[in-house]
Amino acid sequence: MHARISSVVVLGGGPAGWMTAAYLRKALQGTVSVTVLEEPETAGDAGIEAALPTLQRSFFHTLGIAEDEWMRESEATFGTAVRFVNWRTPGPGDPAPRALPEGGTDAFYHSYGLLPEHDEIPLSHYWYHRRHHGGATEPFDYACFREPPLLDARRSPRWMDGRPATRYGWHLDRASFTDFLRRHATLRLGAQRVPGTLARVELDANGFLETLYTTAGEALSGDLFVDCSGPRSRLLRQVMAEPYLDLGDQLLCDRAVTVRLPHDDYAHGIEPYSTAVAMPAGWAGKVPLLGRFESSYVYASAFVDAGSATEQLCRLWGVDPAQAEVGETAFRAGRTRRAWVRNCVGIGASAGLLEPLEPTALHFIAGALRQLVRHFPADAFHPAVLDGFNREVATEFDESRDFVQAHFACSRRTDTPFWRAHRDVVLPDSLRAKTVAYRAGLPFGAPQAEGRPHHGGAPEPGRLWSAASYCAVLAGLGLEPDAPLPVLAHRPESVRGAEPLFERIKRQQQNLVETLPDAHDYLRHLHGRSVADHPQSALRPGA
Repeated sequence: MHARISSVVVLGGGPAGWMTAAYLRKALQGTVSVTVLEEPETAGDAGIEAALPTLQRSFFHTLGIAEDEWMRESEATFGTAVRFVNWRTPGPGDPAPRALPEGGTDAFYHSYGLLPEHDEIPLSHYWYHRRHHGGATEPFDYACFREPPLLDARRSPRWMDGRPATRYGWHLDRASFTDFLRRHATLRLGAQRVPGTLARVELDANGFLETLYTTAGEALSGDLFVDCSGPRSRLLRQVMAEPYLDLGDQLLCDRAVTVRLPHDDYAHGIEPYSTAVAMPAGWAGKVPLLGRFESSYVYASAFVDAGSATEQLCRLWGVDPAQAEVGETAFRAGRTRRAWVRNCVGIGASAGLLEPLEPTALHFIAGALRQLVRHFPADAFHPAVLDGFNREVATEFDESRDFVQAHFACSRRTDTPFWRAHRDVVLPDSLRAKTVAYRAGLPFGAPQAEGRPHHGGAPEPGRLWSAASYCAVLAGLGLEPDAPLPVLAHRPESVRGAEPLFERIKRQQQNLVETLPDAHDYLRHLHGRSVADHPQSALRPGA
């Protein structure tokens, strides 16, 4: 009989390290000691993080923490969608949507809401059928989802009594989030914190990690080691020498410049969504918190330098580059071949990293922790246990890689070298299969329909991004099937029966716009803030 694991050592703080410590202490019911070696560079971890709707049920539900509690502690706001601006039309970066030649504006939402279905066929197929026969003039997102008008009106996804009206994610202050998790893990759950810097590592005769030594001479021994050191991957890649599968030939962005700016919520409200504005050499995100927002220009260094990228980002928001505090980051999109090698597990960016076009970072951490507990080993570390974990985590990552890449591969912009370069990118077979099925009007991937698990639950690996998510993005980019779902030609009653669904969505949109509170009002109520709490900015109106 093999002995059980009794001690876990986590390298690195930040969200990954403290999510790991809290989750393992709670999920393993205190049977395993958890010690976090928190290095100075991971302790503060400033910035704003966006999170998918999975976070509450896949992570905080296990910890027994109510949503309102961690929202207040993390200064969180709502993120009900990602709004994409100017991904179809040529031109410089501009937060205002440009006009489309065929009418309308170059903006669309990837909503986290659920897509209705009729006769077991998602509403998207009926919309394409209408479109093909000249009957659909309203954009896909507004025709098929309840959320877009609520987002335009900057409504809260919850009523004042806390009841949810739709699915939503969050935006949160990363340092506050980390501090809350650190306090919860240490004070409530009994995890140990050791501040310090890793100096060296000791392995046993079989190449397993045995002890971490700090520069102060402390020795931290354990049975299982979790690498949460971020992109440096100090244990998994540097010590265990696990190969990194670089995605630089598929995802071209490899740098980011970031500014944090004040915002007058009282004059302009707060957006209950994040924004991705297409730029000449990448895209610029905007993620709001109360009284401020963060914007990062994620770009490809092959097509623009940091100085020009900074000027473009500041121009986007009407800010003087000489007065702005700008952070610069280099990154390599990709993942390690395996996230678990011998007794070392990579969680978070130490095991894989995607640009934050869709908010996957915290989802990857929570998903990997769920799989780690599911595959938690005896001290023999049976290969089948490690293989199962690695397979599940890789599937989850690769599905998100496909989805992020689809945003670029399916854009028709060709006005700059960056956008033209995507014409030469070879798509993974898995993404190619999805786009071929989409163009043929066929169903693909997991459904996202009312009454079925999606963003509100804990999806199965590789099923985070449903066919509805792909349809929202591809239709928003102006890419439509060559023909509607073939079987609809043989189901005229189903086609007629779907029409009331479109009408129902219109009624729901109107009712929710009229009854839901303003997002800023709700968040002030949640956080207990008054007008005097936030000095307001001199940003141009509507920024």
